[in-house]
Amino acid sequence: MSRPLSAKEHALLKFLIEANEPLHGDRTNQWKTQVETCLVREIDSPYFLAVVHEENIERAGRDSITLGYELVGVDHGVPVLVYAVAMKTPSDYFIDIFNVDRLDGEPLVNYPEAGDGLMIVERNKRVGGADLRHLYGKSGS
Repeated sequence: MSRPLSAKEHALLKFLIEANEPLHGDRTNQWKTQVETCLVREIDSPYFLAVVHEENIERAGRDSITLGYELVGVDHGVPVLVYAVAMKTPSDYFIDIFNVDRLDGEPLVNYPEAGDGLMIVERNKRVGGADLRHLYGKSGS
């Protein structure tokens, strides 16, 4: 069953998209517009979401990429990874997957809040935001 993003989901996804502007440029404006009114479906959990696309976009999908920057937060001392996947079509990329994953596999207790409390990582290395390297493996700066 499809549903709109909740306010906290929308804020976090928008923050993730904005964090990716240095890597993905003007495409991020299109993605922000896309997620304003998108519908999502829960895949395996309430935090693993597939964006619902028009049928012609779904059929045109050829490949996918994970956005270059991901976010890391903390939920009761456990790292939480936040990422999005974009689907490539012949003409453009569309946000397709949005996931908030508590890395111990347990359900989230507190949903991450968009903002300065999150660490921005690229390939497991900190590139900005909060310094949570002590919780998130060997992410250098």
